[in-house]
Amino acid sequence: MGFAAGLCAGALAGWLAGAGGRGPAPAAPQVRVVPTFEAARADEAAAALGAPEAAARAAQPDPAEPAATQTGLPRAEKLVAISRSREPHDVLAAWDEDAASASPGERRAFVLLVSPAQSDASLEALARDVRDENEDARLLDVRVYDDADAARSPRVADAGQRARAHLVAEVQRNEAAGLDVIQVRGRRVLP
Repeated sequence: MGFAAGLCAGALAGWLAGAGGRGPAPAAPQVRVVPTFEAARADEAAAALGAPEAAARAAQPDPAEPAATQTGLPRAEKLVAISRSREPHDVLAAWDEDAASASPGERRAFVLLVSPAQSDASLEALARDVRDENEDARLLDVRVYDDADAARSPRVADAGQRARAHLVAEVQRNEAAGLDVIQVRGRRVLP
């Protein structure tokens, strides 16, 4: 039995040696180091560790940098101008598919902030105003929150429950899909 096991082991070793002799071994894959966060966050991290020049840069926001990165949401000023309404609101975020273009794109999204005490009538008027100001957009998504932290916070920890609890109005329009909806506090309103 020992002889048979030795014979099998020898045959296996010979087969493996022959298989390896068919060509060169495959080259190791090329690996590159890719940065995973932007330079501003790197400066903040260095500042936390005590690097004085990084602390100075992290403390001063870059004036050329849009305010969006300070809030965590993008904010294209070209779109802020077309989110007009007489109803009280703040624009937390506004973006489209072409951030480099000076003109608004055909697909637009807005995140607006209102007071928790704002009436349903005021929210309806705000939703209609923003919808009307953006009637040339083929796709429009507007979300109106009554809590800034709920609008900005990640949805992972609570599966978006907090954000949904503070979402007080929505406008969704998609010409291709035949969608044109305004909702205020969960109630559908005619556009």
